[in-house]
Amino acid sequence: MQNGKLIDIIRRLSPKEQKRLESFLDCDLFNRNQKVKDLFQIINSQITNNQPLTINPIDISHQLEPDTPFDERRFNNFLSKLLQLVYQFLSIAHFQQQGSWQQAALLHELTKRDAQRHIKGALHKWELVNEKEERRDLQYHLSVANRNDYKDRFELEQNNRRYHPYLQEQSDHLDLAYMIEKLRIACDMQSRNTIIQATYHCHALPELRLLIENNDRYLQHPTINTYWHCLQMLEQQQRTDYKTFRDLLQAHHRCFSKGELRTLYQYGLNYSIKMINSGDSTFYEEIFGLYQVMLEKELLLVGNQLSQWSFKNIVTTSIRLKAFDWTEDFIDQFQHKLAPENQFNALSYNLAALAYAQGDYRSALQHLQHVEFTDSSYHLGAKIIQLKSYYELEEEEAFLSLIAAFRKYLKRNQHISSYRKTANAHFIQLAKELFLLKIKLKLKDKGALRQWRQIRLKLDEKAPIANKDWLEKNVRTFAKQLLS
Repeated sequence: MQNGKLIDIIRRLSPKEQKRLESFLDCDLFNRNQKVKDLFQIINSQITNNQPLTINPIDISHQLEPDTPFDERRFNNFLSKLLQLVYQFLSIAHFQQQGSWQQAALLHELTKRDAQRHIKGALHKWELVNEKEERRDLQYHLSVANRNDYKDRFELEQNNRRYHPYLQEQSDHLDLAYMIEKLRIACDMQSRNTIIQATYHCHALPELRLLIENNDRYLQHPTINTYWHCLQMLEQQQRTDYKTFRDLLQAHHRCFSKGELRTLYQYGLNYSIKMINSGDSTFYEEIFGLYQVMLEKELLLVGNQLSQWSFKNIVTTSIRLKAFDWTEDFIDQFQHKLAPENQFNALSYNLAALAYAQGDYRSALQHLQHVEFTDSSYHLGAKIIQLKSYYELEEEEAFLSLIAAFRKYLKRNQHISSYRKTANAHFIQLAKELFLLKIKLKLKDKGALRQWRQIRLKLDEKAPIANKDWLEKNVRTFAKQLLS
C-alpha cells in the first residue's frame, strides 16, 4: 500500500518540484536520514525514465543497503518516512506561496512574544502583500479582516483610545467574506440539486439576497456580482443570465482562485450543454469558447495532467464546429498532458473521431482497432464511429454484423444507464433502416419513398435518439433524391 501511494504522489510532481523535493530531503532541518534520500532518487529515476512503475522491495532494498539482508519491516519504514516527508514538502511549498498566511503566522508569533518593536513593521508588510493580490475571494477578505484585528489590538496595546478604522474594516471584510462564501455554496448546492437531484437547502439565502439587493455597494463588488449572476443562471436557466454571468466571469477572472475559476467555468459548460440537449446547437460555439479560455488559463490541468474526458469533450466540440486544423493542433499539443495509462487509448479514439469528421473513414476504422474498450463511453463512441464509417463506405456485411453486436452489447452491459441504452437502441434501429433504404435507392426499389416517410416519422416520434443530427442529415439527403 505504501509503495503504491508513494509512486502515485511522486508521479504527480512536476520536474521542477521533484528537483525542489530533492533539495528539501538534503536539508538537515527536515531529514537527516541519507537512506531516505537515496530511496527517493532510486524511485524517481524509475519514474523519469518511464520504467515499470512498481517497487520491487527486495531489489530496491539491495540497492539501498547492498550489505544488509532484506528486512521487510525496515524497508517499509523507509517508504513510510519518505512518504511523510513528501507530504511535509507539499505543505511547506503551499505555505510558501501564501504571502498573507506567512504574515499572519509571523504576527501570531510576534504577538505571543509581545515583540512590540517588530509588530508595526510586520503589519505594514502584510498590508503591502494584500495590496499586491488581485484576488478578491474568501481568503483575501479573511486575511484583511485578520490584519485589521491585529492593527486594532496593536493600537489598544499602545494605549491609543482614539477612534481608528481598524475595527470597522475588520467587520466589513468579514461581511464580504461571508457573502462570497455563502453565494459560492449556494451555487454549488443549486448545481448539484439540478445535476444529481440532490436536496440541498441553503439556509438564510433569502435574507442574504435582501441584504445584497438593498445595498448597491455589495453588487458593485466583482466577486459577489459574479456569484450573484451565476446563481441567477443556475436557478432561472435564462440565456440573458448566462451571458451576463459569462461576461462578468471574463472581466473579473483575476478575482478568483484557480479552483474557483475551474468550477465557475464548469457551471457555464453545464448550462451550454443543457441548451444543446434542448436543441439549441448555437451553444457549441459557447462551449468551444469556454474550453479555449480554460485551456489558456490552464484550468483543465490537475496535477499538470488533462483528464481523458476533458480531452475527448474538447475534440468532440471542435470537430462539431469543423475546426479541424485547431483540433489537430490541440491533439498534438495536449496528448502528452494525458495520464500515461490513458494516453494511447484517448489518442487512438480521438484521432478516429477526427478522421471520420474529415471524411477519411478507413483511417477512422484503422485508429479504432487500437482502442481498448475499458469504458462504456469509449465503447459506445467507437461503435458509433465504426457504424457510420461502414455506412459511408457502403460495407453491407460489416455494417449489419456490427448492428447485431451493438444490440447485444446494449442488452448485456449493466453499466449503461437506461436512458443511454434507449437512445442508442433507437439510433441503431434507424441507422439500419437508413442503410437498407440506401440499398433500395441504388436498386431503384419502388418502396423506397414509403420507407423514407416511415423513417422520417420515427425520427419525430422516438425519443431519446443518440446522434439524431446525423440521422436527420441523411434523411434530408435522401429527400433530395426521392422528391426531386
